[in-house]
Amino acid sequence: MAGNSEKEEFLNTTNGHGLKPPIEEPTTPAPLQNSTYCMWTLFLSVSSVMMSTGIAVGSINSSMAILSTFYNETYTARYNETYTDEQNTFLIALTVSLMLAGGCLGAVSIQVILHFFSRKNSMILMNLTNIVSVMVLCLGGRLIPSYEAVIAGRFIMGLFSGFGMNLIPIVVSEISALERQAFYLSLIGVNLSFGGLFGLVLGFKEVLGTMELWPVLLSVSAAPSLVYIAVSPWLPETPSYLLKLGRHEDAKLTLKKLRENVSEVEIKRAITMLESEKNSFGSSKEVTMQEIIHPPYLRQLMIVIMLFIQAQLCGINGIGMYTNKIFQKAGFDSANEANIASTIVYTLQFLVALVGSGAVDRYGPRMLNIISSAVMSGSLIVLTISLATYEYCQPMAYVSVAAVAIYVLSWACGLNLTLFPMLGAFTDEATRGASFTIGGVIFWIFSWFVSFIQLYLLEWLKSFAFLPWAIFNSFFLIFVIIFIPETKGVSPSAIIAHIRGTSEDLSHPVVVTDIPMQTISLSTPLTQEEE
Repeated sequence: MAGNSEKEEFLNTTNGHGLKPPIEEPTTPAPLQNSTYCMWTLFLSVSSVMMSTGIAVGSINSSMAILSTFYNETYTARYNETYTDEQNTFLIALTVSLMLAGGCLGAVSIQVILHFFSRKNSMILMNLTNIVSVMVLCLGGRLIPSYEAVIAGRFIMGLFSGFGMNLIPIVVSEISALERQAFYLSLIGVNLSFGGLFGLVLGFKEVLGTMELWPVLLSVSAAPSLVYIAVSPWLPETPSYLLKLGRHEDAKLTLKKLRENVSEVEIKRAITMLESEKNSFGSSKEVTMQEIIHPPYLRQLMIVIMLFIQAQLCGINGIGMYTNKIFQKAGFDSANEANIASTIVYTLQFLVALVGSGAVDRYGPRMLNIISSAVMSGSLIVLTISLATYEYCQPMAYVSVAAVAIYVLSWACGLNLTLFPMLGAFTDEATRGASFTIGGVIFWIFSWFVSFIQLYLLEWLKSFAFLPWAIFNSFFLIFVIIFIPETKGVSPSAIIAHIRGTSEDLSHPVVVTDIPMQTISLSTPLTQEEE
């Protein structure tokens, strides 16, 4: 009997043929996908800030000559004398750069505003600020008339942009499915590029670039904000924020609307992941700005700061905001010819950014960052050579256009798209707030500095005004290669552990496909089974 029992047990465990059945591998849950409702929410949120900012930058680029005339006429009517070239340079530089100075204050305010307002209400408040800035800039500037109102309006617009550029990554990360976060964060750059092109085209004298219509030109940047506020009653709060308030059922209903064909089991798993985030890496609260300047968070902060500084010292604001002036110095005599050249560059920039957004997922942000820095440095050296020699060789004027185009295109599909995905990879739920606040302030300080100093560099260094940015691009190329680890295909927990010094090896990346939703921090640790 005992022998028969053993034989039956053997046959049962070997499928009756003396062979062990194959071990079934545990199935990995399919990643959740964004619904159409979610995609529209993300598009409207991103475009309300980044397209508005791009339009503001593009329109001010194309209207500099008009504003210079307006400032001169206003000054003459007020003081009965014309102002000097030095005063003109100072006022134009102030007009361009004070938007960026306002951005610094806006970046500082994010933690305070998010403490008192929800994500959605913060978005509404932010877009109302943009509308107020346009009213001050256009109505005050034209009706009074006052160049102080124009400058003040640009400063208020900077508050909107500074706060928005910190808020948008948070909103995207808390609404989008994890697998699509890098794509939607790259749309920040795409919207910025399209807005710049649109604002520049509107600046043609055949459209809105005239002394009579320049207030209309500068007011177009409020259009995306008006659209967002109009549709805001139908837009959701983020599930993460609802969970923080203890509104679990509302969070489940919202998440169900944000995901395509999602089951109750998947919703529960996603909610569980979100609730566990606050305990990521043993932290149940956000790291303060006093704590983040000490180990184990210091290296994370330094990487964030260096990436923010790179985004500005690459020189994009010194070139992108002054392309018309650059082309005029390169030999294009009329402002209209320079505007046409700028429009060609901005058109190519938008197209490259649109295509390049998919490259972030395919090649990873680090690789695109390295290639972008190398090409930008080389193109600025070529630009310097063309500016120094165009008087002796007229075709060099066209070389300068090509150099600027290559520079802007490499920025458009490189640093423009990779900044926020890289920042997301190197911060977590606990450190994001403090890191973005400190890094954001530094970002806007350098942004203001680059845009303000460029006109003076053109006066002081002449043809060599762009060499400093070439040197900085070379420096950051080396920095990223040596100090920035690869993030493509690496699990969030492995990235953060590596940065904090608790793990040394990122040579065996772990692809994350089974976490349905997560914030930009990418900080939820994988269990052994999930890995």
